[in-house]
Amino acid sequence: MKAQNRGVLGSLALVAGTAGAVAGLDLVQKAFSISERGSAVLVHARPAPYVVVVAAAALVWAVVLARVRATSIAVVGGVVLGGAIGNLASLALWPSLAGVPDPLVAGGVAFNLADVFVAIGFVVLLPTTALFALKNRERLFEPV
Repeated sequence: MKAQNRGVLGSLALVAGTAGAVAGLDLVQKAFSISERGSAVLVHARPAPYVVVVAAAALVWAVVLARVRATSIAVVGGVVLGGAIGNLASLALWPSLAGVPDPLVAGGVAFNLADVFVAIGFVVLLPTTALFALKNRERLFEPV
């Protein structure tokens, strides 16, 4: 196996591991809130097709990021993917709820850890990618 392929597989494993950890944290927090509040937990109606499209796009995006073979970008990609997976899994795990559970409330806005992870992931992705590009200019011209 080529060294480049091992690097891609390593980055993909890092994306997947980070995504699994993030989704797990989100789902545990939602389960705890639901067990305490039952159907009184706030929900945000996110149509299943929307969540599926977002999760599929995040998965494709994470695979593309893994091809960059950069640890920092793989971790950030995993954070975003984990948030998307957490919200998608919520629809499957709690079908009796009218949407994705949003047990956190701040300033009158209800949200969940998955939402936080996706937002933070995207905010951190921009400077992380720019820094990687500046440090690795020669890699920007490598064939894909």
